[in-house]
Amino acid sequence: MNEFDFGDRRASEFRQRGFWALFAERHPEERATLARRGPWFWQRGMPDFALVLSMYVAPAQNHVGVFFGRNEKLGATESWSRLRPFQPVIETRLKLKPEQSCEGLGINSMWRVNCYAEDNWPAMADWLVTECSRFEEAVLAVLGEARP
Repeated sequence: MNEFDFGDRRASEFRQRGFWALFAERHPEERATLARRGPWFWQRGMPDFALVLSMYVAPAQNHVGVFFGRNEKLGATESWSRLRPFQPVIETRLKLKPEQSCEGLGINSMWRVNCYAEDNWPAMADWLVTECSRFEEAVLAVLGEARP
């Protein structure tokens, strides 16, 4: 397991199973669109567009976020290059502030939050689902309009 230093905390100290259990309990509807899950992420599939939205926890960096991930099973490869022509319009719809983005993740949004504080977990889970839904709606609007 990789360990990332964050002051005196390590990512391995984050109780990720507990967080994702709470996530699934608060948002059982997410199971229906679950494409893949790992210790640090939950992917919502958008099979009609061969895309997945990855909701992730980065405890060592003290943030959670959403971005378009990779999932070969759903054909979600080269997502960033496929979305690049639509990026300005999608980002305009999302109305993201510069401080909400993480460089190198394509279209993405993050929230800086103390991931180790378990009393933050309900808000983190809710934010991930809300933000992921905003991304999904923006993509549906933009790519839906781009279909012949």
